[in-house]
Amino acid sequence: MSLAIVCTLIIINSQMSCSKDNTTQIKKDTIYKCSPNIQGLWEGTYTVGAGQGVPAGTQFYFSFSIYPGGKLSYKSKGYYNGSAEYINFADGTWTLVGTQFNFNVITINFPGGGAQHTQYGSATFNANDFTLSNGTVTDPAGGSATWTMTRVN
Repeated sequence: MSLAIVCTLIIINSQMSCSKDNTTQIKKDTIYKCSPNIQGLWEGTYTVGAGQGVPAGTQFYFSFSIYPGGKLSYKSKGYYNGSAEYINFADGTWTLVGTQFNFNVITINFPGGGAQHTQYGSATFNANDFTLSNGTVTDPAGGSATWTMTRVN
């Protein structure tokens, strides 16, 4: 037999022993469940408690910038020297354990001079509607407030 005939027979034989598999393959997708991200810009209001320069129940603007690595800064309006438009700033740290959000800050421009104030607080984080609710903030030098916020970015 010639080499051409042997090659032809091998090709024909290999074609006859193969069959097409008509099974359907199901594509599997991977779904990643990420932890709710609390980082970003949050805005809301705080409600003044008793013993402040304005009547208890007065509300002011309050916002957090929550950064990666546990850093936080806040901006709020407050009452000082006859004006309810004074803007306060503070920097500090935050933690989130489950739904429990906690923070500690030191003011950077507390009105009236003197030492800056350390403040601490907490709230409940809701990952479904991106809210911080039931918030409290306390200034050991005097004063407390309640607050709520919504993530805006």
